[in-house]
Amino acid sequence: MKQIAMILLFSGALAAGAAAQAEKTPGAAPKAAQKPASKAAPKAAPKAAPATLAPPPDAERIAEGLWRARDAQGRTWIYKKTPFGIVRYEDDAAKDTPAPAPSAIRVLEATPTRIVFERRTPFGATTWTRTPAELDDEERQALDDWRKAAKK
Repeated sequence: MKQIAMILLFSGALAAGAAAQAEKTPGAAPKAAQKPASKAAPKAAPKAAPATLAPPPDAERIAEGLWRARDAQGRTWIYKKTPFGIVRYEDDAAKDTPAPAPSAIRVLEATPTRIVFERRTPFGATTWTRTPAELDDEERQALDDWRKAAKK
């Protein structure tokens, strides 16, 4: 074990001495000159600046930092100024609104003197009876829808 430690110690000292000797040798080139000159890497093309988005000149100003404009395809866009620049998104209000949802009230039975309605709730179905004179707008609409469905 001692022999291995001594060999390592001496080999390290010899390597350090050889390096120091090489530096002192007259006529030897300096270390910087000994390294091969690296070829200059070709300059990369400069990155193009990202296109800045701006509202078109004919855009309608809605509020401070908010514009609405229509493009050639007829879509409506909203332009909004943010701390990171101007963003553009399609105007949801300009899209066609879906048809209203059918009434939650169903007609179970209708006679000339009484109408039985039902509404489903999270706690179960609720049923009630009304005369034609007592109907409110929502019940009247449900009755009309029921009659139209019955004709088909």
